[in-house]
Amino acid sequence: MSVFEARVDRVLGAGPFREIGRPRVTEISPDEALIAVGGALGPQWHGPVITGQLRSDPGWYPTAVYRSDDLTCLFQLTTHRPVNALAFHPTLPLLAIGAGAYDGGWFYEGELLLLDLSTGATVSLLADNRAVRRLAWRDQETLDLVLAIPCDEDEGPSGTTSLAYSIRRNDWDRATTGMLHRRHCGEPYVDASEPDPAVAVAVIERLCAERGEAWMPRGGVWAVQALADGRILAALEGVTLECWPTASEECAWRIPTDGIGCQVSTLPAGRTALALTRTPYGSGGRGASDPTVVLEVDLDDGAVRATHRVAFPAVMASRADGRWALRNTGYDPAAMTGEVTLVDPDGARPVTVQLGGYHQRNHYFEIRYAPDLLFLQGTGSEPHGDKWVVAVDAPQGRVRRLFPLEWDTSRGGHLFGGCGAYLDDRAGPALVHTGTVHDYAGFLAGNAFVVRRAFPTGEPQWVFTADRQPTALDADADFVYVAFDSGELVILRAGDGAVQARQHLRVNDHRVVPFSLARAGEDRLVVGTLDGRVLDCSIAALRRRE
Repeated sequence: MSVFEARVDRVLGAGPFREIGRPRVTEISPDEALIAVGGALGPQWHGPVITGQLRSDPGWYPTAVYRSDDLTCLFQLTTHRPVNALAFHPTLPLLAIGAGAYDGGWFYEGELLLLDLSTGATVSLLADNRAVRRLAWRDQETLDLVLAIPCDEDEGPSGTTSLAYSIRRNDWDRATTGMLHRRHCGEPYVDASEPDPAVAVAVIERLCAERGEAWMPRGGVWAVQALADGRILAALEGVTLECWPTASEECAWRIPTDGIGCQVSTLPAGRTALALTRTPYGSGGRGASDPTVVLEVDLDDGAVRATHRVAFPAVMASRADGRWALRNTGYDPAAMTGEVTLVDPDGARPVTVQLGGYHQRNHYFEIRYAPDLLFLQGTGSEPHGDKWVVAVDAPQGRVRRLFPLEWDTSRGGHLFGGCGAYLDDRAGPALVHTGTVHDYAGFLAGNAFVVRRAFPTGEPQWVFTADRQPTALDADADFVYVAFDSGELVILRAGDGAVQARQHLRVNDHRVVPFSLARAGEDRLVVGTLDGRVLDCSIAALRRRE
């Protein structure tokens, strides 16, 4: 039973159509009373990989239905693949939603959903996993659609990967799961272009302008930080760093960027923040050497006091005393150096340390409040194998092996890194961190974890397992706060890992996915979401029945 609950007191970065992230496709109902919008995820970076990995999960690509007169969000759902087409039924309160994409290696995957606009119920219509590229109601009984071929070997002689179908039924208002079967091969369809997001953006901007509102796109909030005076910092797609006052929903200052604001670390005096900005993952190809920029930002007014640039993609590690370093995350099979650059606060020449190769899923390891600069380092012939937690001493650059990432060799799995926090409570110094277990059968239920380990020896003190991927963690002497890609927030007792609270975060009764999290003093949390909002939350004790 939960002992506490998180209550959303303020929503920062709110605005019309925020639920769908980046608009991809729109459709207006025949009576113009409703507008449906399909959205898309923002880009990844070279830090954590957050994708929603279970086949049973509801997916992350959002679709929402709004009232046209006041832009209130009525329904929201998610799909595993991006939405390509939307179609309101000409007479019934139904919305057809077509999603799908190529998996990059063999299959074209997707789904056809039917949303009942009177109940909010959703039915998946296709018996097979097929990517849907086009949708249109020809009349009350006929749905025309274009599906992708199932896989590469089905590509026709003409090279087309799309097939057109017409489905005539009189029971659309009594739809059941999997009721549409592939009874024929379909007709080759040449034009299978993806929707143009610029068209969707233009529709949304017009609707907002008609109501005297401005639409400001926002991407996933990858980092949040709370200051001692109550202000909140956030880093997100398009914003290196922004600052929100304690009692206002208007941003105090903002530093825009063409890239992604990824990480934030405040220096011990509390007057300066380090903000790391990266270009989107894959923007220049997987092996691209995209630069990384770290700004030293004055927290009073957002002025940039210093700029640090490196010519490679990197993640930042920081130490409690303010020392920090950058680890090269570039994908270079020939080199695979994974070097760490120790940045001197007094401007001396940086020291470079070789830690072996870096792989995005394997080596990400961001730890708050640590007394050392902590990293994951492979020890075998392959850099992702037999990883150890290591400390790199600054300024000397000496590497110290602390303990293996894997504490249970009997399971025969392969551990990926995660995020965490250092704490020193009544039970002694410890590292609490997240991760996932890859057992060579994909991501399975129960393969995510939060573990408390003695520091610096690494003995496990408690383990909490989960079915979904952790996205963020913070801790204090009493509690550990963990967010998951399902939208769930879990509060654990720091001493023994006992569950104190479990709840799904919601805004206006719609699910949100937390990307980042930070404690904000006693009984408060700050959460950054996938759709670009920042939630200022209070933690309240629940009344128990006598």
